[in-house]
Amino acid sequence: MSPEITPPKRKNSVGLTYAVTIGLLVLGQLQALVAVEIDSLKVLRSSRHYFGLGAFFISFISIQLYGFFYHILAKKPWYVRFLAGLWTFEASTLAIMKPVRKPTYLSFFISVFLTYLMLGIGWIYGSISATKRRGCFMSRLRVVLWSERIFALTCFGVIVCAEMKRSGIEITSMLVYTLISNTFVVIFAASMKRQHFFRENIDSDYIFIAQLYYLNLFALCMSYVWALDCFSFSFLNVMYWL
Repeated sequence: MSPEITPPKRKNSVGLTYAVTIGLLVLGQLQALVAVEIDSLKVLRSSRHYFGLGAFFISFISIQLYGFFYHILAKKPWYVRFLAGLWTFEASTLAIMKPVRKPTYLSFFISVFLTYLMLGIGWIYGSISATKRRGCFMSRLRVVLWSERIFALTCFGVIVCAEMKRSGIEITSMLVYTLISNTFVVIFAASMKRQHFFRENIDSDYIFIAQLYYLNLFALCMSYVWALDCFSFSFLNVMYWL
């Protein structure tokens, strides 16, 4: 009798995706914390509006190309994949950061806490939905498309709101973007738990999904920062006039 062949152990793509996403999120938040301390960068981004539009355009094109050619990149050497991922990560991180005003450390750390809280809620909801096979799911294609759309909407919306310089419109817009991002982060987490969501023929497919998940989580974190900053700025103005 021939010996039994044990099937190869399948990797935990969801767990690897969360690990990569958290690593990218920590790096992005550290960069955002450093960026608000650089006065020259803050002045450049607040006074030169074409800088923000250019960063948004480069980020949008980079994300589109990264997603479209990822099946080709997956076959390339590791350093090619690393450089392509690093470029996409930095382009998207710099595009979503717009430190027009300097947020307080309290608002920034509250935003970080709420972001990881939503990350945990998404994990719990996804686990429950996968177990009961009921919930708000989306196909892989829709997840990829809506990840890019919501990130582009949030990034471009922040630039437009900053141009208006009206606290009422800015606060309302930030609340809408935050609500959309909160909802989609949870749906994204539930969709990842579905069978055949990850492509088994691509070993590093979880890195691509992690990049997309990071986009939405970092946009959510920055939405929290901007919303809290707008509230505190408006509150101080009201107290000043009173």
